[in-house]
Amino acid sequence: MTDRDGWLIGKLSDRVGISAHTIRYYERLGLLEPSKRTESGYRIYGEENEERLRFIQKAKRFGLSLDEIKQLITVRIKGTPPCASLKTMVKQHLDDLDRKIEEMVSLRREIASRYKEIDRLLADVSAPTPKQICRGKICGLIESIN
Repeated sequence: MTDRDGWLIGKLSDRVGISAHTIRYYERLGLLEPSKRTESGYRIYGEENEERLRFIQKAKRFGLSLDEIKQLITVRIKGTPPCASLKTMVKQHLDDLDRKIEEMVSLRREIASRYKEIDRLLADVSAPTPKQICRGKICGLIESIN
């Protein structure tokens, strides 16, 4: 198979750094146009497939899901630039990340507070742990949390 005719899936995989399995998966999802086939049934991919795969890779760096990428592709195929859709999607991802960061910071504060309490109760690691502190079926320090 020559580069002029297109590439077999292994060559395309090497060119874009995506496994052949992933390329087939993208094809099944409709992210990639079905490839042409040789007489013996091998898939043949061209430059448009390479460009689409590179677009998918770049779009994933925006935090987009494969469904969102497919939506952008569909909007473009219908003749409309998908930039406004991209803006909405990226804003949603930023809002979600901000919410998750707030949750993580809050969780970190809570765990740090619990660690300080454990450290206070078990300040001397060389001393035997007082039984009243570690009462419980497994670990009283955990079980005593309200």
